[in-house]
Amino acid sequence: MSYLKKYSLVVFLLLTGCQTLKGQALIALLFGKKITNDRLKLGIILGASSSWLENATGQRPRAGFAIGAYTSYDLNDKWQVVMDIVMKSPKGAKDIRYENTFITPDDPQLIGTEIDRNITYLTVAPLIRYKFSPSFGIAIGPHLGARTNAKDIYQKSMDQGDLSYRYNSKDHTHLADAGATFDVQYVLMKGKGLRLNAQFNLGFVNAYKDTDMSAYNRQVLLAVGIPIGGGSKSGKK
Repeated sequence: MSYLKKYSLVVFLLLTGCQTLKGQALIALLFGKKITNDRLKLGIILGASSSWLENATGQRPRAGFAIGAYTSYDLNDKWQVVMDIVMKSPKGAKDIRYENTFITPDDPQLIGTEIDRNITYLTVAPLIRYKFSPSFGIAIGPHLGARTNAKDIYQKSMDQGDLSYRYNSKDHTHLADAGATFDVQYVLMKGKGLRLNAQFNLGFVNAYKDTDMSAYNRQVLLAVGIPIGGGSKSGKK
């Protein structure tokens, strides 16, 4: 299968799946208590993200806030399948050198300034998790993203005030991203409480298009998973 066909397939699956996954997240928020059982768990993801772009020069990590939902299903005492959906996953980097620019800013005074490159994705991570105990487990799986927003911010401090220019860089970034997710999880209350996750997301697709430059998304996500509803209660029918 050619690269174009593979890329088109990723985009198609991502776009068709996003509406379903958004609906799944909404179901989790509205009906979690009714549909959660001993094996199936639903919840909300709130996280702090630190991201950077592999190959971009002079950068600092970009901090951001992530929000989403999760579904997990226990296959047995040791194995669990998981679907993490992050509707707002901030990526990119800060203070990238001007040599990485896509365009020339309208204001010549901003030429040569550093760039804050903000790229936001909707991401889906279907994972398989091995649980060493009811609380502690590790997971791995693919990481797919659909770019929802992209902008470059040029800023410069001047004696008369700060100059700022925002450029919509969607046309210079690929719609789809694909890679891998590595996750370490600890769940409070012997596996029945809040999820605490440390996740590393590794992008395999060049985030840029129509340019000779290349950059690959890297993200560390520290997240709290807030369960919605509890398992089915013994003794009740």
